Parts: sequence; structure tokens; C-alpha cells
Amino acid sequence: MPYRLSWIIENRLLLIAYDGAITRSDLETYLDESMAMRDQANAALGEGGPLVHTITDARRLTKNEMSFKDAQNIAKSLRHQRVGWSIYIPKNAIDQFFANIGHQIVGVRYRSFPTVTEGIDFLKSVDETLKNLDYTTTDESMSRAPFKRP
Repeated sequence: MPYRLSWIIENRLLLIAYDGAITRSDLETYLDESMAMRDQANAALGEGGPLVHTITDARRLTKNEMSFKDAQNIAKSLRHQRVGWSIYIPKNAIDQFFANIGHQIVGVRYRSFPTVTEGIDFLKSVDETLKNLDYTTTDESMSRAPFKRP
């Protein structure tokens, strides 16, 4: 699965953007990488430090090759981390439906929005430390950024 992991704000706000098809193997690799990034952020921020939020942009997702059972098993195997909100930008209503179920299984604070900017606006409203964040993006700028390819 082509994907990109990057910090919008170092150690505070992680952006994950998909571009292509998701397989079970791809998801496991992405989860390992993103969990390592969050672990590193939590270590840098300290035990009582601010939470690390995640925005997942799935608008360029072309195919989900996992079964529901695969996703359920992966979600159950995740170790718990000290995390903030998980913001999901779905491609369509079916994608949003499965994301809702997955986030419920994992048990994280979750919201879905049509754009990254709207997701950031929500985070700014619930996290006082982000209120002055000035971030804008377009689909065009997202598509020019490099993605990891299998």
C-alpha cells in the first residue's frame, strides 16, 4: 500500500495519507511504523505531556483487500498507547462505516470529517495547545508528496 506518514506538528499531530490499495500486510507495516512514531513522541513529551493526535486521509484509497475478520484481528492485537484523537477522512460512506467499526473496536476517541482542514479545525476546538495552528492543504499538494510504495 502506498502511504505517507509525516508530522504536521513534530511529536504532536501525525498525518497518514493513503494512495492505493490496502492489504493486511500493508496495514501491519503501517501500524508498526505509526506506533513507533507515537512511542517516540510520547517519550519526548514526557509522561504527563500533551497527547499525540492522528489524522488519516483515506480519500485516495482505491481498494481495501482485507476482510472484516482480518481487520478485527489486527485491531485486537494492537497494544494500547497514550493517544489523543483519531481523525479519519474517508473516501466514501462504506469506507467511513468500516472505519467507525474499527475505531470502536480499538477504543480510541474518533471523529470523521470530509477534509484534513476540517479535522484540524476540530482538533483546534478540543485541544487548547493547538488553537494557534495555521495549517492549510489541498488535494493537489497532498498528491505531490512522496508515498512509500511496496
